[in-house]
Amino acid sequence: MMRSRTKRIVVSLSGCSAALALAVGSSGMRAAGKIAVEDKAAVPAEQVIASVRTAVAAKPGDVRAVEVEAGGGKTLCEVEIRAQDGKTYEVEVDVATNTVVEIEEDND
Repeated sequence: MMRSRTKRIVVSLSGCSAALALAVGSSGMRAAGKIAVEDKAAVPAEQVIASVRTAVAAKPGDVRAVEVEAGGGKTLCEVEIRAQDGKTYEVEVDVATNTVVEIEEDND
């Protein structure tokens, strides 16, 4: 049985003069009556900041949330942006290449 491993880092940004707070955590999974704990992931703050800048350049607006996910050989930075049109978008940036992978409207 092949098990998917996903590592997450959650970053909160507040206002234009955003203070970057990095929270590295691990989550537990219950499998066959045992708890498996995933390894902690770490991404340098400079790479997260560069990814956020790339996302905002692609979809200008206010940053509401940032989530970094590592899995499947890639690390993606998902940036939630409230655009000037009032809609919320999720912009995915490949952290290694600092390029936009996808932009989609967030209907939540």
